[in-house]
Amino acid sequence: MRKTLAALIIGFTLGAGGCGSVPQRNAAEAQRERLVDLNDRAAHATGRGEYRRAATLYREALRLAESVEDFRAIAVNSLNLAAIYQALEEFQLADRALDRLLAAPALFERQWVAEAAGRKAMLAMQAGQFEAVEKWLGRAENDCQAPACRAHTALLNLRGQLLLERGVIDEAQAVLARSLAASRADGNREEEANALRLYGRAASRAGEHSQAVARLGQALDLDKQLALPRKIALDLLALGEAELAHGTREAARDYAQRALDVSRATGSRSLLEQSARLVERTR
Repeated sequence: MRKTLAALIIGFTLGAGGCGSVPQRNAAEAQRERLVDLNDRAAHATGRGEYRRAATLYREALRLAESVEDFRAIAVNSLNLAAIYQALEEFQLADRALDRLLAAPALFERQWVAEAAGRKAMLAMQAGQFEAVEKWLGRAENDCQAPACRAHTALLNLRGQLLLERGVIDEAQAVLARSLAASRADGNREEEANALRLYGRAASRAGEHSQAVARLGQALDLDKQLALPRKIALDLLALGEAELAHGTREAARDYAQRALDVSRATGSRSLLEQSARLVERTR
C-alpha cells in the first residue's frame, strides 16, 4: 500500500531563481525552498504510511503555492493531495483537489491537466459512474501528449477497464493487449500488472478460464514482487471471481479468504467489503 501510493506522488523540485532586486529574489527563493521542504516531508510521510500527516503537509504547500500563484506547484500539490485522499477513500476531497486544475485548465501545463482528468476518471470508475469516466478519460487522452505526459499506458488500462465494465469484451481485450505491450516496452511493471489483472478479468468474462487464471497469476506475482498490498488484494479477488465463475468453489473460497486477510492489512473499507461479499458467495 505504501509503495503504491508513493509511486503516484509527483516530485517537486526547486525551480529557477527569481528576478528583480536582491531582497525580492531572496524572498522568492525562500518560498520555493519552503515548498520543496513541505513536499519532501509529505512524500516521506506517504512512504511511512502516515497519510493524514501527508495530507496536512500537502494542504500547507498548496496554500503557499496559491498565495504566490506558482501554478506548477499548485498543479503538483493538487495532484498529490488528490492521490492521498483517494488512498484514504475520501473521494469528495480528492475531487475537490483535482478541481483546482480542471476548473481553470488554461493556467496549467497540459500534462498536469491530463493527470487530473485521468484521476477524475479513476474516481468515477470506483463510483461506477461510467458516463463520467468516459468524459474525463476522453479529456485525459486528448491532453496526454508525449513526451511530457507519461500517463499513456495508465490511460490505456483505464480505457480497457471501461470497456470491460460495459461488457464490450473483445474491444477490452484488444486495448489491454496494447497496454500490456506498452507497459512491457516501458519497463512499467505496475501498469503491466494492472493490464494483466484486467486482461485476466476479461478472459474470465469470455469463458477462457485457463487464460484468465494464467494472466491473473502473473499479475499476482508482479504485485508481490512490487510489495503492493492493495493490488495483491485485487488480484486475489479477481482469481476468486474467475474460479467461482468456473464452478471451482473451493479454490474460489481460498482466494476470497486470502483477499480478506490482505484487505485487513491495507485498511481499505472497500476492499474489505468486496472480500467479505466474495467469501459469503463461495459458501
